[in-house]
Amino acid sequence: MKNLNLLNNKVFMSLANTANGDVNGATRFYYTQKGKVITAKYEGGVVQIGSIIGQMLSDDRFEICYQHLTVSGELRTGKCQTKIELLENDVIKLVENWQWLNGDLSRGYSELIEVVLN
Repeated sequence: MKNLNLLNNKVFMSLANTANGDVNGATRFYYTQKGKVITAKYEGGVVQIGSIIGQMLSDDRFEICYQHLTVSGELRTGKCQTKIELLENDVIKLVENWQWLNGDLSRGYSELIEVVLN
């Protein structure tokens, strides 16, 4: 795997999400990566606090489990398969197919875009 730390210290925001998702444009994701291991914290919008743990599957794909507490006090958990896309200027886009593991168990689709800090 050549992209061993591609996601390390990257910040992402929501670009698109299906209606059954909790994440919106106010949510920020703070990723770390050490080799194949991925972790992240996220917050904003209806998400009070959230955490992610996962692993790289290939240079452009990874899987995660996520959990968060909403501002209304609901604990949500799910799993996600993510494809990494490199856009112009090496900006990273994450294309996600996810499923809730509690509640209605529905599936969804979302896209996250790297927030480039200058």
